[in-house]
Amino acid sequence: MRKWWIMLALAMAVTVVVPAGAQVETGDNTLRIRAGVFFPQKSDARNTAGKAWFTAGVEYAFQPLVSPGFEGKITLSADFMGNKDMQNIPVQVNLVGSYERFTWSVGTGIGFAKNVAGDAKTGMTYSVGVSAEIGGTSVPLEIGVVWRGMTNVSNQLDGLAVHLQLRF
Repeated sequence: MRKWWIMLALAMAVTVVVPAGAQVETGDNTLRIRAGVFFPQKSDARNTAGKAWFTAGVEYAFQPLVSPGFEGKITLSADFMGNKDMQNIPVQVNLVGSYERFTWSVGTGIGFAKNVAGDAKTGMTYSVGVSAEIGGTSVPLEIGVVWRGMTNVSNQLDGLAVHLQLRF
């Protein structure tokens, strides 16, 4: 459990030490880097690998979507969630929309995981999330909450992720 606290502290330190060029918003926000904590839903996953896991990810927007009343992006993301012997690495395509200082996302893709028994598994992953800009900071930060799930592992890797996200 102490290991994920150290990893979270390192991730937070990286966001503070980001080069000055990242402090000026370019307006496109095509790259997002995030780190935080993942809370698994199933008790057998919590009992095997702990109640809180480290999570980190990167997301790249490759296609803007603009239509009357909607402004969004299609993104590609890769994340890591894990602790001890259990982990999940979902690679997803996401639809991301924004409204004022809030951002929402839905995504699906494929996950590469290890389950409670330590078996390597692949399956469909899905996520639904919302984030909000943090005002008054010198870098463009967001705090987000995402529900993540994966098929083919009996819901062992479903849970809630809470993260800080840096936009470039």
